[in-house]
Amino acid sequence: MKLLLRIYPRRWRERYGDELLALLEAEPLTWRVRADVVASGLRERLCGTVPPQGLVLWAWSVFVIGGMGFQKTSEHWQVVVAANDRAVPTVAFDVVQAAAAIGSAAVLAGVTLALPSFVRDLRSGGWSRLRRPILIASATTLLAAAALVAVALHHDIVAASIFVVSAVFSLFAWTHAAALAARRVAKVRAHAPLALTVVATMIVMMVGAAVWFAAVNAHAPSFVGAAQLAVTATFMLAGTALATTGVRSLRA
Repeated sequence: MKLLLRIYPRRWRERYGDELLALLEAEPLTWRVRADVVASGLRERLCGTVPPQGLVLWAWSVFVIGGMGFQKTSEHWQVVVAANDRAVPTVAFDVVQAAAAIGSAAVLAGVTLALPSFVRDLRSGGWSRLRRPILIASATTLLAAAALVAVALHHDIVAASIFVVSAVFSLFAWTHAAALAARRVAKVRAHAPLALTVVATMIVMMVGAAVWFAAVNAHAPSFVGAAQLAVTATFMLAGTALATTGVRSLRA
């Protein structure tokens, strides 16, 4: 539980941490409670310092972690589910994949629309402020790429662990850099409907993943582990809640 509290800023923890910890200890720590704590903590850290576009980017990155959990969990699921019982999980899985593609396209469209303003900012001296986060993100990306090559060549468990950690760190490092850049670029009107599209795809993916989990669990109860389900649900719910905050700010 104390690890969940670390998501909140230190000043917030010093003032409200004991009270929140008491509340968490008084009720079951379900996936929804964890997701609410994660989303609220991220909002406390980001709101006021990150523009709405940055909030949506952070939300998408958080949601991606849940998507990675779902992708890993769903590997080879056809092996444990009989052919006659695959219709529902197949449709649900395809819906998740399609929504992921649409959401990714919306995020990329938003980034592309902001590029002209971003380039102008770099030319006018913005590089000095963005250099460090961009270099850190680039370094972690190279580390993740090197670890992935090592996994492909040697199937080493240590390299696989390094890849997972560095890939997640790289994702968050690039998101941090992009959020900092978003504070300096001009507002784009199209970002509001694009952000709404991202939230909609998140909701669709959550529903699709829930249907898939339920359908597979009905025929192969031991296939989906509790830890995998907890990670997927927590990050998907937290990402969606954070994105909703960003959309509300964009439309305000």
